[in-house]
Amino acid sequence: MAASTTRPSSLRRSAGALALGVGLLLAGLQPAHAQSAAGSAPDGGFSELPRSEQDQKLQEQGLTRDDLAREDALKKLRSSTDTDFYSTPAQLPAANGGVVRSEPSTFYLDPVKLIKPNASATRIMYRSTNSKNQAVATTGTVLQSKAAWRKPGPRPLVVLSSGTQGMGDSCAPSRQMAMGTNYEGLSLAGLINAGYNVVAPDYIGLGTDGAHTYMNRVDQAHAVLDAVRGAQQLGMEGVDAKTPVAAVGYSQGGGATAAAAESAPEYAPEVQLKSAWVGAPPADLTLTGQHIDSSLFSGLSFYVMGAAEDSGVAVRDRLNAEGQRRYDKAQDSCLVGTVFSDALVPSEKLTADGRSFFQLLGDPALKAYLEEQTIGAAGRHPRVPVRIAHTVADDVVPYQSGRRLAQKWCASGVNVSMQTLATPTHVGASLEGIPSMLVYLDARFKGIPQTSSCWRL
Repeated sequence: MAASTTRPSSLRRSAGALALGVGLLLAGLQPAHAQSAAGSAPDGGFSELPRSEQDQKLQEQGLTRDDLAREDALKKLRSSTDTDFYSTPAQLPAANGGVVRSEPSTFYLDPVKLIKPNASATRIMYRSTNSKNQAVATTGTVLQSKAAWRKPGPRPLVVLSSGTQGMGDSCAPSRQMAMGTNYEGLSLAGLINAGYNVVAPDYIGLGTDGAHTYMNRVDQAHAVLDAVRGAQQLGMEGVDAKTPVAAVGYSQGGGATAAAAESAPEYAPEVQLKSAWVGAPPADLTLTGQHIDSSLFSGLSFYVMGAAEDSGVAVRDRLNAEGQRRYDKAQDSCLVGTVFSDALVPSEKLTADGRSFFQLLGDPALKAYLEEQTIGAAGRHPRVPVRIAHTVADDVVPYQSGRRLAQKWCASGVNVSMQTLATPTHVGASLEGIPSMLVYLDARFKGIPQTSSCWRL
């Protein structure tokens, strides 16, 4: 279980305000597809069902009619920020992490826009390099905490990598912050209230030009590390190249954090990375793909397929007409829309040859692409203490994914603390992990040595 389940009082207040009802919370987790209209069907044929059956379908997905009514408001995501800000200029800075542009931003913790965090927000665009060795522009948000820092040493910078947002540009965390629909709000509030400055990358292609390369190991690692470099170049008080840094993230964010931690020694050796907190990392995409095949979260497979297609692996043509329709929709959707649309659909009904998605992963080109995304491969490991937190009851990323990563890193000599949670579901464990993550960071920045779990793994 988590080391602590007591949230700081300010975090409890934020949590209470956010808990305006399960339906409102879920709508705030991720906006559904940006093209949906208020009260419209979240999937084809929904509006044709009797009201009682509509209510049943909504209940099964944890949604309410209020969520559908808010769809029209969420369309404002596309216009809530200056779209010109996200356009790539003709020329990028010479060095990775170089700031292209920055501007003051807004950040709400709730979709009703009642709660602002105790921090100033700055949106940034910075240079990174993708897995094709191409210079790209990506974006993120820097949050400068207004809380007093009374602990030993300088105020640290924490880079928080977001969990799965979706594939559409409107899903980018920096865009959602202005609407109060970024479900990482509790984690961000906890870090800010603890006195940390925070930078939250959007990832390559999420909000900016090009496709979002979902779960691409190299792209995510570079976006995270270059976000740190970008934040250090803004001239903010207490944020510079000497600032101590920690990396945290859960789910996709756990994978991005893990990839960044093991890439830092070669890609960004000057970053003063002190530790990493890695929650539920999808370190093995094949294992995760098997786990979610034809499940509530099977639509996430379309995200991975889209990233593979962007890397030159022909995936879309392996799908039948219905599979291609769902694939195309997923490439411009956010998480709730994808989950609702594709939940529990048997994947063998979406492929051209009747194979399941998991069987499709065995095709040589796709298999090779997925293996390249594996975190913890020989020759790659962090040089700092790492905590891996994962629930045995994870319904999205299998527990073995996190445990095997811990074993691989331990074999490479990394000081790994493996925290086994017992909270049901992937989402449930993410909430349990927040206070544990804060306790973990406090200990590391105080210089308290981490006790390794490697002996029992």
